[in-house]
Amino acid sequence: MLLTLYATVIEPDRLRLTLVRRATAGSGEPRRFLLLSDLHLRPFSYRTYRRIQRAARWASGLGARHVLIAGDLLEDDREAPVVGRRLRHALGGLDAVYVSGNHEAMRTHQRWPFRDNDPDVVAAGLAGHRIERIDGRVVELEGIPVLGIGWPGRTAGAPASARAVMARLDRPALVLAHSPDHVRGLPPARVLLALCGHTHGGQVRLPLIGAPWIPVQAPLPRYAGAMSLDGVPTYVSRGIGATIPVRLGAVPEATLIEIV
Repeated sequence: MLLTLYATVIEPDRLRLTLVRRATAGSGEPRRFLLLSDLHLRPFSYRTYRRIQRAARWASGLGARHVLIAGDLLEDDREAPVVGRRLRHALGGLDAVYVSGNHEAMRTHQRWPFRDNDPDVVAAGLAGHRIERIDGRVVELEGIPVLGIGWPGRTAGAPASARAVMARLDRPALVLAHSPDHVRGLPPARVLLALCGHTHGGQVRLPLIGAPWIPVQAPLPRYAGAMSLDGVPTYVSRGIGATIPVRLGAVPEATLIEIV
């Protein structure tokens, strides 16, 4: 009973603030970005909006000016304008870019009749709130190129289009993707750091057993955190929300990415 209470009421509403520092050969002032993933927002996701607001104030106070959202931002494309407005309030003055995750592109169980979300409808609903989709594009933030990889399906390996874009860049880039599956096969020397989510850190990690399942096609060395995937330096966030608000051993996370 106590474990159920903790997993359904207490842990889902906790927030761990993490600092990840990536050293480069460059010089100058550190560049800082707030990484969020797996928000799974609906208009009434009040506890998640509060966690996001806390994370945004923390990151802004440390000098971050941009938020990188690694997919699964919302549950229902019809709610994008309302979610965008409430997310903008939570983020304050931080500009945001995001990539589509499976929940932006695929069927959700949150509505009837069931139908797939439309990523373009999501993007249109969020754009007016300074929340920009960067699927398949490179944007420059704080002098650093950021490549967005939108959800290509349940496959293992980076899309050919992403590999081609990386080959044309004149310097290493941050890569923002929803699933760690989709950064495998990128040229490691061209990746400053790949930033992903999708796993929820296992979401429910049972004592002595661990997570019964995580939604990836290729095995990971751990549920979340820093790792190397086929040589690609990668950070996988545990996410800050969930469709089903149950967590055990996978505290919601917001991450400050510092490039020095």
